[in-house]
Amino acid sequence: MIPFSAAILAGGQSRRMGRDKAALQLGGRSLIEHVLAALRPLGCPSFIVARQAGDYAHLGLPVCPDLFPGAGPLGGLCTALHHTSTLALLLLACDLPFLTPEFLRFLVGRLGARHALIPRSPEGLQPLCAVYTPSCLPAVEDALTRGERRMDAFHAGVDVEFLEPGEWQPFDPHGLLFSNLNTPEEYQRAQALLAGRA
Repeated sequence: MIPFSAAILAGGQSRRMGRDKAALQLGGRSLIEHVLAALRPLGCPSFIVARQAGDYAHLGLPVCPDLFPGAGPLGGLCTALHHTSTLALLLLACDLPFLTPEFLRFLVGRLGARHALIPRSPEGLQPLCAVYTPSCLPAVEDALTRGERRMDAFHAGVDVEFLEPGEWQPFDPHGLLFSNLNTPEEYQRAQALLAGRA
């Protein structure tokens, strides 16, 4: 596996949720702590992209202020690529509580010589649980300069591969891997799912 680091995006506005998603409690720990728990066995350097350097300092990881506030996840990706010093970057949203170390290890190991590897699910692409290399940075910066905010706005300028469901579904027996929490209803559903699994 090539040397890689991980960045957790926690700088969003959480408008639909109405409160900070990263701090929401699920099963006795916050959503961002669930993501960190999935990352920890990989032993990779990790950091958080947030609105301010002081946010999430209690988690004991470096916190990088978003260089493009208001630009959404694409700005977060750009910030993360600016701060990574490894050959690859595992980008994760802070609200993916059902990630597993086994899947994340597989995802990074599957990158190969591509510039980016992005899972595709029945709901669409999953760019906030994907692997990028610093080679993507010029194309991401160019997209932001053009005023783009979509996460696929830079794909034409890089060598990107999409990880199809047949490859990642063996790591997702419960169909929860990419369950992210954007609304109170999704949060309540995740609580019920976690209770049912327990």
